[in-house]
Amino acid sequence: MRIFFVCQRVPFPPDRGDKIATFNELRHLSAAHEVHVFCLADGMQDLDNVGDLRNYVASVTTTPVIGFASTLRAVRALLFGGPLSVAALNEAELHAAIMQRFLELRPDLIIVFSSNVAQYAEPFPEVPRIMQFHDLDSQKWRQYAERSRIPLKWIYEIEQRRLLAYERSIARRFSYALVCTAVEKRDFELLIPEVPVGVVGNGVDLDYFRPAGGSKRPASIIFTGVMDYFPNVDAVQWFCDEILPVVQKQVPEANLTICGSRPAAAVRRLSERRGVTVTGRVPDIRPYVDQAEVFVAPLRMGRGIQNKLLEALAMGLPSVASTAAWSGTLVPKEEGVLVADNPREFAEDVVRLLRDGDYRSAMARRARVAAETNCRWEEQMSHLDQVIEAVTVRWRPSVSSSVERT
Repeated sequence: MRIFFVCQRVPFPPDRGDKIATFNELRHLSAAHEVHVFCLADGMQDLDNVGDLRNYVASVTTTPVIGFASTLRAVRALLFGGPLSVAALNEAELHAAIMQRFLELRPDLIIVFSSNVAQYAEPFPEVPRIMQFHDLDSQKWRQYAERSRIPLKWIYEIEQRRLLAYERSIARRFSYALVCTAVEKRDFELLIPEVPVGVVGNGVDLDYFRPAGGSKRPASIIFTGVMDYFPNVDAVQWFCDEILPVVQKQVPEANLTICGSRPAAAVRRLSERRGVTVTGRVPDIRPYVDQAEVFVAPLRMGRGIQNKLLEALAMGLPSVASTAAWSGTLVPKEEGVLVADNPREFAEDVVRLLRDGDYRSAMARRARVAAETNCRWEEQMSHLDQVIEAVTVRWRPSVSSSVERT
């Protein structure tokens, strides 16, 4: 089968949430199908990653998103209507390229990952189209609005309403919708009723992420993620303000490493606090995770699956997570991960793991087992294969009937 796959970012290297998901899907699909990727590059530098991606797929067509032009389109949308995030990614060059390739290759299926690039598949209703929302971005903007001040609060509220209307329109016009968790499916069915929706989740590379067995740094805590992403920034600020001081009262040597690329100014300032280190981008997060005793995921805003938590569990790192961070996983509570939302309860869980070596070791073993049991990519890709088969089989009779009627 010939598949066009449209996604927001160049899905290589797989070092952040959506890129991890899209890369693993592309690697899987390319084993059985001819896959052509259409994506946007995050600036000119991101074009350097296209060459490596071509090793996995039949072709890659990409256009860089230039910050000034993207911002200008979003401002126009704010003033004159339409979702800002859709307008920001509306690159004429990529529209023209996908139209040309469609006429040349005539794909059997189009898969779109993320609603803000669904615009590139809208002109092709003659082929089946799967809209992989992964999570509903409109609800992310709602969360942002709840934790922001005016005027950003107003802008985020506008985007939430407009993007939800767009998500509803796309879901009803495409052949099938996918989200990544049971929680997202529940929200989808509530907000976009009477539209068929399935679940294809994330996995974790269990060979790449595994305990190395090295020595641990005493009383060490770690958080990983892209550190200019609003939910991550909010998470580490909240942890350092409300949780870490409580931990350090009971474990004075407790220390936090914030490990991830592009730390915002607010994150960099956290390094001025006692026991807090901000690394910035590192070539490989695994040594940092492997040296820590406890992983924390204190996200107060979060949709979908937190890959950072899956990776920590796969590396046998006992974790403490908020409900927002944990709820997208299939891992039961206590099986390597403790769940708390109250700052004092969160701190108590971290302290227990730092102080009780036997308990920490038992939780570490459970973490790895939980990842092996619940987080295999093979199972999630099997679900995707089933959806593709059902959608394309259903499509063939309807196309044949249409031809016969004409």
